[in-house]
Amino acid sequence: MSLDGHSRLTLEATMQLPVNRVSLSVLMTTLCLGVAGCGGSGSQGSVPDVVVQAFNTTYPNISSQWEQMPYGYEAAFVQDGLEYEVEYSSDGEWLETEYEVQELQFPQAVLQAVRQQYPNYAITKYEIELTPTGTFYEVEVEGNGQEIELYFDEQGQPTANANEDA
Repeated sequence: MSLDGHSRLTLEATMQLPVNRVSLSVLMTTLCLGVAGCGGSGSQGSVPDVVVQAFNTTYPNISSQWEQMPYGYEAAFVQDGLEYEVEYSSDGEWLETEYEVQELQFPQAVLQAVRQQYPNYAITKYEIELTPTGTFYEVEVEGNGQEIELYFDEQGQPTANANEDA
């Protein structure tokens, strides 16, 4: 653990005072929270409790990496070999869960729509997105020097992705 100048001075000054077990425990807890719980990407320290509780209710015993997003927070984790991203509003409302899959797990209507719209492009990513309003399908296509993300409903109709974080 590395301390900044202020924390080091505070610790040195505190060490010169008579210390009992309780005050030492409080000091160490405060110091650890101050150094380790500063938040940022990957830390639950900056994620509101209501968001963490919502995640833990659905995904108990899952360790995740958190990132703050324009719409709220995103938890990323791996479960059963699949990479998941779960998105919540700042007040803990579940927005969507997305995970990458293989082509075989996509509806034919979606695949046909992509191939009709972008016949000379390769599909490089297949993602299923579960939302409160239904299941949606995101693909990434590459061609002609471009990389494009497309979003479809189950019938292969193009639709907007309200929580796109790219």
